[in-house]
Amino acid sequence: MIFNNFKILIYIFVLLSSCSSHISNNSTPTQIKSNELKFNKNKINKEKLENLYVAGNPSESVVFEFRKERYLEGIQSKEVENKIDYAQKALQATFKMLSKAPTTGMEHLKIRNTSHKIKYNFENFYNSTNELEKINEEINILVLLPFSNKFRSIGEKIRKAVDLAVLQSKNNSIKFVYYNTGKDFNTKDLELVIEKLKPRLLLGPLLRENLIKIKPVINKFKIPVFSFTNDSSLSEMGIWALGFSPFDQINEIIDYAIKCKKEKIGFISVDNDYGRKIYNKVENSNINNLIKNKIFISSQIFKNKENLRNTISIFLNYNESNNKDLLSNDEYDLIILIGNRNFILGLAPILTYYDVDLLKTELFTTSVLNDKTLLKEHSLINAKFPFISEININEFNKLWKLVWSKSETDHLMRLGYYISKISIWVASQNTQFENQLENGRNKFSILGNKFIFKANGNVLRPVNIYKINKSGIIKKINSCL
Repeated sequence: MIFNNFKILIYIFVLLSSCSSHISNNSTPTQIKSNELKFNKNKINKEKLENLYVAGNPSESVVFEFRKERYLEGIQSKEVENKIDYAQKALQATFKMLSKAPTTGMEHLKIRNTSHKIKYNFENFYNSTNELEKINEEINILVLLPFSNKFRSIGEKIRKAVDLAVLQSKNNSIKFVYYNTGKDFNTKDLELVIEKLKPRLLLGPLLRENLIKIKPVINKFKIPVFSFTNDSSLSEMGIWALGFSPFDQINEIIDYAIKCKKEKIGFISVDNDYGRKIYNKVENSNINNLIKNKIFISSQIFKNKENLRNTISIFLNYNESNNKDLLSNDEYDLIILIGNRNFILGLAPILTYYDVDLLKTELFTTSVLNDKTLLKEHSLINAKFPFISEININEFNKLWKLVWSKSETDHLMRLGYYISKISIWVASQNTQFENQLENGRNKFSILGNKFIFKANGNVLRPVNIYKINKSGIIKKINSCL
């Protein structure tokens, strides 16, 4: 009996080795990467996934539907039928032999004969122009995201959000095709892909430099672009930048300062082009005459802690003898602090050291403040920033958990989902998006989150001012200090 069982196991091993060898020998190398999911990192709840709509019309060419665990490419083949049948019987025999052993969780495994060989290298995002003839003549949306190099993790997160929107869609004719912008891609190759694909929309890119790079291509083909960049200066007719621009955020801070009748405003910024542009926005606004002082801090000063403290001390007009009674510094009633996370993390404790009380002097920065590290920084309690209002985040997280094992999401992932849902609707219409805008069909609500698209490239979303509380949680504020 043991010898017979051992023979069965040997037969299974030989069979599986043969199938593996057959598939690998017939898989042609391709420049078009896979849409596979990495199960060790992103476990999918298969039972709950059944609750989501899944399209199921296989094609003899490339298939763009999400098939349970992964995208699959089906190639018609009859030669594997006998091997599948044999493997099925061998597996049944093996599980019967092991029936007295602890459960393996695979007793009900069934090899489904779809008369297709399954290759787990689904070809649906492009790195070159090879094999373009495989593209289906469908309604296509071309997605430009980084899947390599520095911003790969962000691209993969947004990609999952797009996949979630596709899973829910009942429109089988709309396909999302991914183009990797994580490397120094050739715009000529992108042009060839667009010529073959004829997409209704371009979704992405993520980075402003990539949007600048592809602008000539966009202008040539006149394709609407929904980009994730937050540089609203790139918005124009036909290009909608959907990120929350720092310049839009500064406008919200300016409006707040006017509404709340601030009279003594201080401006602190990193000394670079970004900080100078932000200040120009402030200087050319209605609070120009309210700016009491400004400083731009170079990297040399920032790295030298003694020089940094002296610079801030002078900016605050701090005099230790005047503050011996622990009075709060009242040089400004509002301070605008502009820089990245490390810059803010370096400046905030120095401000409080020199007696800036954030209950009396309002400290404003951009949405960079909505960062786990900064939210836990004690010197930033009561600091404020403008941010796009989102509702039903918990509902979205539950939906996310149906497919991906982790429920925690961020605003970029949610934005990817919202915009994918809007893209599906826009691409399914019989008229051009510009005509839709002219007819007033420019308002969208996804899980209650509202978007208004303007013909000039602006996208309006509700914005609120948020404050960090003592628990490191942000809370919307509805009144002045």
